[in-house]
Amino acid sequence: MNLVPALKWFHNWVGFAVSITMLIVLITGVYLGSVDIIKRLDNQGQTFMPLSTEQKAAALQSLFERYPEMTTVRFPTEYKPYIQASMRGKSIAFDNQLNELSVSASANIPFYSTIFWLHRNFLLGDVGKYTNAWASLLGGAITLVGIYLWWRVRKSFRLKQSIPRNTRSSSLVKSHIQLGLFISVPLFILCVSGFLITYKGLWIDAVKSVPSSDIAYPVSQQSDWLSQLNTAQQFWPESQLVAVSKPRNDKAPQLIYSIRFNSHNDVWLREADQISMNHQQGIIQTALKHSDRPLSGQIATFVRPLHDALNMPLSYVVLITLVSCVGTLILSFSLVTFCRRTFKRKRSYALNTQPNG
Repeated sequence: MNLVPALKWFHNWVGFAVSITMLIVLITGVYLGSVDIIKRLDNQGQTFMPLSTEQKAAALQSLFERYPEMTTVRFPTEYKPYIQASMRGKSIAFDNQLNELSVSASANIPFYSTIFWLHRNFLLGDVGKYTNAWASLLGGAITLVGIYLWWRVRKSFRLKQSIPRNTRSSSLVKSHIQLGLFISVPLFILCVSGFLITYKGLWIDAVKSVPSSDIAYPVSQQSDWLSQLNTAQQFWPESQLVAVSKPRNDKAPQLIYSIRFNSHNDVWLREADQISMNHQQGIIQTALKHSDRPLSGQIATFVRPLHDALNMPLSYVVLITLVSCVGTLILSFSLVTFCRRTFKRKRSYALNTQPNG
């Protein structure tokens, strides 16, 4: 079999095989992305007012005492102008005087939990999770093959063919090709990152930091938030201290808190610079900026953010939600045309092979 016919067979038949799982993932992705966009557009009626280090320390002391189940406290920024205490599936917003503004829980959003797990594992547990991962990887390969096949016939297609003029198969195919080209790169990234999220063992070691014995870190007062935040801020004076997280198991003998920073407001990945602090002892364990990581570590830290927009700007959430919308359309077009051509061919063959008389 020649290369091009083989690639066409792979793109059509393997694409058809994984299209149902991909449609489920894309449609649920549109819902999840839309919910995220709505959340980010709500500024809780607040205007950004930066907090001093003293105010941040007082907020940490108060919120971790009032809400011991919360694992992260985020301070006001230009893109989220209120204080937020959060844990998995729940968050509480506060103004700068720590007055409660709202409580948001995933369980209170209609169908959110069901759609999230439908997106993650088709509601089938580990079987669905790994099926989803491999279908995503195949989806990435199908996307690359589609780009190659488009390149071979690129001169015969026009921009106006992106929107189908009618429901004929030829019009749907042209629209599928053109729209698929526009979203090919972000769709490929979503597919591959979805696979890697399931198989964390392939990359997670790259983001782990090893304490450096060559750096003499300053020491803070024990169990004193003001002293420790001052130390962290003075260690990176040009960075913006934006969040503090504690381990989920707060009964551990040594509580190592993560103090996170933004070095530049215009970069995509936020909270990427981190100081790990032993709260009881006031000792810095590690201090690592994203730019100081090796290339493999920098790439690895983007695996999850590129897939679900964690710590990414609103514009990226809009982008991947739009990609999911367009991906749903082109997969629908391909399903319709594939079924039409396949069943029409079988029907014609059956009619031609019927005995006369």
